[in-house]
Amino acid sequence: MFDARVLGVDPGVARCGLAVVGRRGRTTTLIWSGTVSTSADADEAARLRKLAEGMRIAIETHAPQAVAIERVAWSRNQVSALHVARATGALMLVAAQADLPVDEYAPNEVKQAITGMGNADKKQVQLALVRIHELRDVPAQPDAADAVAVALTHLLAAHLRGVAARAGAR
Repeated sequence: MFDARVLGVDPGVARCGLAVVGRRGRTTTLIWSGTVSTSADADEAARLRKLAEGMRIAIETHAPQAVAIERVAWSRNQVSALHVARATGALMLVAAQADLPVDEYAPNEVKQAITGMGNADKKQVQLALVRIHELRDVPAQPDAADAVAVALTHLLAAHLRGVAARAGAR
């Protein structure tokens, strides 16, 4: 089924990017984006609670039909990846409590879907969101822009799944 409104999430403990992207027909629109920031001085449980609350508010305010989360990249710093994985779990729980389906996308899948290159850098992704996908008001803040890219990746994948399903039904 084609998702009309998706909450994209770029999970992180210090900063978590959130964005809602919608699609009606062939028109894709950035509805909202933001970043939830936590203090390094707070304990991890309090930081996770703040991230979860930010996501809960985004869901209540913007009523997405699905959530798309960028998958943790384990090849980098594994201690940091563990903290991001915990944040991802907390955010997935909020989505599940709202009865929203959740799909995860690897960073290179997002880059490939948005720019056509799996090794694109953050600036290339931001430029592609504006120039190729014609989104307005793409945030300059990297975590929020990444969340826009994740949401758009889900919309593109949902569209392709719909096309494949219709082709298979023939």
